[in-house]
Amino acid sequence: MPYNPGKNELSAEKKSAVLVLILFINLILISSQIILKNKQSLLQTIIANMIMPLQLTFQKSSDFIASELERYFFLRGVYKKHQSLKKKNIDLKIENYYLKRQLRDLRVMKTDTGKFAHFIMAAVIAIDVNFPYSAVMIDKGLQAGLAENDVVLNEDAELVGKITKPLTAFSASVRLITSSIGGTGASIESNMLEGLIKGRDGPECSFLYLLANKPVSVGAHVITSGTDLIYPSYIAIGKVIKVEPDYLTQKILVRPFFVDKPLKKLLVLSHE
Repeated sequence: MPYNPGKNELSAEKKSAVLVLILFINLILISSQIILKNKQSLLQTIIANMIMPLQLTFQKSSDFIASELERYFFLRGVYKKHQSLKKKNIDLKIENYYLKRQLRDLRVMKTDTGKFAHFIMAAVIAIDVNFPYSAVMIDKGLQAGLAENDVVLNEDAELVGKITKPLTAFSASVRLITSSIGGTGASIESNMLEGLIKGRDGPECSFLYLLANKPVSVGAHVITSGTDLIYPSYIAIGKVIKVEPDYLTQKILVRPFFVDKPLKKLLVLSHE
């Protein structure tokens, strides 16, 4: 039989591996029989020491995940409560705004009721055909108790103008708000942005001094602001018909309500 050194070497390696395995098994058996002071075998102690770090790692990971989940649900609840309180705060601000506005309206009505003692009905008797949007003549004057700067409305309580000279015993001139002479303190009703209504001797008026960054929309209603100390606040004037941006302000056109209605009967608010 021929000599094969590789086969003998492989057999030696297998023998060594078997020997090591046997020694390892004997070592395990011996360690399982050695009882330590804690009444556990050496094998059990070794296995416990090997598993303990894994147990600690798993426990810490579990505690960390549990705390993070608890923190997440807590923050989620706080966020929902914050959003709910934020919404309630906005609702309260809106309600507060409308309550303040109602209170202001009541105060204005009370002030105006005391300021104007009574109303005088008058009829339009003359219109200048050359300047129909400048002035009209009415059939009431000093004899009826009219005075210069008395406020004049139409039958729908919309602003028309004010009493000016010539003022006689039985007639008076009414300068219309569409006249290019003078001006009227006004506000956008929806957001109370203030400016000045300036007539153009035509059916439209200019709304001056509103900055370009202030929102004004076509169709917005315009009312008196009371800042001119002639017209009381919250009297309807007209509505916005055109808005164009300018360099710093806006070019706004307002069409008074009285322009599109018959100008026959007028209401004069007479001062005490």
